[in-house]
This record gives sequence, C-alpha cells and structure tokens, in this order.
Amino acid sequence: MSVWSNVWWLAKQDLKMVRYGYIWSLLYYLNAMFVLFVFMKPEISMHGEVNGFLTVVFNLFVLSIIQVVGYPIDTRNMNYWKNDAYTKRILQLKMLPVTNKEIVTSRFLVYILYSSFFILLLHVGIRVMMSLQWVDPVGWGTWLGMIFFWWGAVLAVGSFYLYGELSMRGKVFFRFSLLMLLATLIFSILLWWTGNYMVWPLVISSVERYGVIVPACSVIIGATALGISWKILGRKIGHRDLFAS
Repeated sequence: MSVWSNVWWLAKQDLKMVRYGYIWSLLYYLNAMFVLFVFMKPEISMHGEVNGFLTVVFNLFVLSIIQVVGYPIDTRNMNYWKNDAYTKRILQLKMLPVTNKEIVTSRFLVYILYSSFFILLLHVGIRVMMSLQWVDPVGWGTWLGMIFFWWGAVLAVGSFYLYGELSMRGKVFFRFSLLMLLATLIFSILLWWTGNYMVWPLVISSVERYGVIVPACSVIIGATALGISWKILGRKIGHRDLFAS
C-alpha cells in the first residue's frame, strides 16, 4: 500500500470507531447554536445589553467550542487522564505495518475532516437562523469569511492539542488542556475589560471592515501552525517512550 493509502485506511478506522459520538457531538453543537441565538438576538449589538459577567461567559463558551470542535464526544477517551487512552491508541497503531509519519498524518487528517464538517454545520445552522431573522443577518461574503476565520482558528488551536495528544501522557495532556482553558478565560476577560467586546460580533465586524484579509490571515496562521506541529510530531513520536509512567 502507498503512504496515502495507509493514511486514509487509518483515518477511516478512526472515524468508524466514533460511532454514537457523532450523535452526541451533533446535540452539543445544536446547543451551541441555541446559546448563540440567545446572545445574538437582533436587539443586542457589539456593545449591547449584556453585562460584563455574561460577556465573559459568552466569550469563554465560544472560544471553548473552538478548542473542542476537532474532537468527537467519544466514550473511549472520556477518562483519558486516568486510562491514558491516547497513548494506548498509539501503541495499538505501532503494532500495524505503518510508519510513525503515517500515524501522525492520519490523526491530523481525521482532525481536519471532523472539525471542518462541524464548523460548516454550525455556520449553516447560524445561516438558517439569520434567514429567519432570529439573529442579526450578514451578507454571504461575511458569512463565508466567518467560516474561514473560525476554521483557521480551529486549525491553530488544533496544532497545540494534537501535539499534546500525541506527545504527552494522559495526566500531562490533561494539565496542558487546563492551561489552554485558563488562557481562554484570561483572553475572555481581556475582551470584556478592553471594551465589553463579545468575540462573535467582533469577528463579524472585523470581516465586514477588512474583508478577505481577516479570514485569509486566520487560515494562513492556522495552516502554518498545524504544519509545524505535524512536522515536529513526525520526528518526535518515533523517539517517544510509550511505556514511561
């Protein structure tokens, strides 16, 4: 089998094992759309009627979605900090006639496919709400710009999470994830402190003001970060001690 045949075969096996996780993920993103509907009603502007605490909560919610959108709700990994599920998965894959690079590439491919699908699904739902006047409508160009901006953000965040998943033990990866959430909380507070900004309408206004530059920069940064992470992991995973406690 060729390299890409192996990568695609590994990716398909990974996608098949999620099973009911797709349903749980769909319900999660339906809930996300409901939260956006509550906060993004037409009467609420970028500096609108939401108080500081709710602004921070909303920003934290949106930015937290970006951090998990590439991960399905998979029962196999629910207690990864205890059972080190990700490390065990790598051990299983290393028993197959595939290279370290193919293992890493297949994992990145699954992340890109999964996150792209749910980012698109989320924005299609938002577009429907816009057409029903449930939230402030935007032009098609702005809507497409939003998709690519958040897709780039997901790729950038994924570069960190995939690095942690493939190079760290479960407990270390869990602590790393908590640090990422802490950074998200701090950023959410800064958005409130500098002007009570809500991140979702802030992105919309930026895309409307600067056009294609905003989503293009986001995708370039995200793709570059993901590429660097992939290259580093391609070398590092071969030297990782998967049996160390």
